[in-house]
Amino acid sequence: MVSDTTELTSTQIGAIAENLVANSLMKESSGRLSPFWPLADDDGIDLLIYDKVTGKAVPIQVKSRTKALKKKRSEDRGNLVHFEVRATVVKDDDFAYLVAVLLSEDLSYIECSWFIPMKAVISGARKGNGKFVIRPSRSSQSKDRFTQFRCESVQVLAHRVIAVLDENVNAAL
Repeated sequence: MVSDTTELTSTQIGAIAENLVANSLMKESSGRLSPFWPLADDDGIDLLIYDKVTGKAVPIQVKSRTKALKKKRSEDRGNLVHFEVRATVVKDDDFAYLVAVLLSEDLSYIECSWFIPMKAVISGARKGNGKFVIRPSRSSQSKDRFTQFRCESVQVLAHRVIAVLDENVNAAL
């Protein structure tokens, strides 16, 4: 039976976000970064980003939103973006990262992103009901606990991923 609703599901929006992240990383790294999808993402890894130069890879979980929180009392609230990450997929290790993305409302591009080590999600998020909740600000004026992870463009996101992969190679030497 065909549904008579025409809205995208949250799973479909998540798939679009993962594709936008993967495509952006390939494009902005001039092909240096090569994303792979796991056959099953039950371990909380949506993409594995392989670096053709270093031979290293970084696992990432992608979370997306299409809107910031509504403004109420605070002007800055309209810049806060609400993300929830299931506690079962958050790894307390030095390798996994969360890529949180604010997508344009038409889902055609990434407006802002955050490249956050999972350890920083664990230490900086609000915890409750089996999930971690973060609310970073997209404002360039913000000084919230996730400001250091904000990527104002997909170029910055790609450079940060490469920096982590280069750092992992140097640490192994």
